[in-house]
Amino acid sequence: MNYMKNSDQQGFNSMNKKFISLREVGRQLDIPPSTIVYYKDKFERYIPSEGGEGRRTRYPVEVLEIFRRIRTMFNDNWSTEQIERELALKFSVLMSDQQPDQRFDQSVPSSDVAELAGVLSRMSDVLDNQSLFRSEIRSLRDEVAALRDERAGQDFVRQEELDALRAEVISLKRRLAGRNGGGIDFPPADFLASPLVIASGGEYLGVQGKGKKAFSLEDFVHLIERKESDFVGVETSWRQQDGHWVLVVRMEEVESGREQSVVLVAKKTVTPSKNVVTEIIRLNIDGNDAPDALLLTLFRQLRMVFNG
Repeated sequence: MNYMKNSDQQGFNSMNKKFISLREVGRQLDIPPSTIVYYKDKFERYIPSEGGEGRRTRYPVEVLEIFRRIRTMFNDNWSTEQIERELALKFSVLMSDQQPDQRFDQSVPSSDVAELAGVLSRMSDVLDNQSLFRSEIRSLRDEVAALRDERAGQDFVRQEELDALRAEVISLKRRLAGRNGGGIDFPPADFLASPLVIASGGEYLGVQGKGKKAFSLEDFVHLIERKESDFVGVETSWRQQDGHWVLVVRMEEVESGREQSVVLVAKKTVTPSKNVVTEIIRLNIDGNDAPDALLLTLFRQLRMVFNG
């Protein structure tokens, strides 16, 4: 019986293998040649090959799966260390089938092997710790995001409660003003709800919003009271003077302590077209009467806000 020599057996196996070029690898996987070369250089020890250097190098067809896997891991933003570990785990069988000229020297002393094993073990521990730290960081980020959402929800609920309290206070003032002998000065509902106007050039100018709803003194008061917050305090009061209604507004900035005073004097007026309106006859800001030009500017701004 004839036995085939070991070198002959290796040559026979080499003849039976199917080989492929790097260009063909790129064509079949639809990966640019430059990228294929980059993968080959970066992970050369995990890619089996035969022959010499350069164009003489041949690659078994099994490398298609290796390059495909490398491409996928790069697209998934894997680190180089993670990719190397994956290749070592999944393609170690292919690496053991390489030609003897690519195998590690088996004559390495056992002490060196043990030292290398210790280094690899420590590297594995470091990678595991990094993975744990990343997991903890993601968990902390999710917790912070949840706390922010919870805080935003609480702020929203708090603002709604404040708005409801302000509306309740206004309603209470109206009810008290409607009682005889209540001792509280507060304009009647029709005076507050009538269109708010200023007289300019013999005409009455007002603000009409969406749905043809006229801007009223009540709307004006609501705009002022909405300025109240943790940073700005707002106090409003009413009194009657010479048959007119006087609205006094005091605002104070909490941090700076800066104060501002606004006094608005209004009266009931019937226009030539028999419309009942509430006319501003005086507007005083911090002790200075506002000129007609400032009132016109104010009403233009009110028109933008009321229609916004």
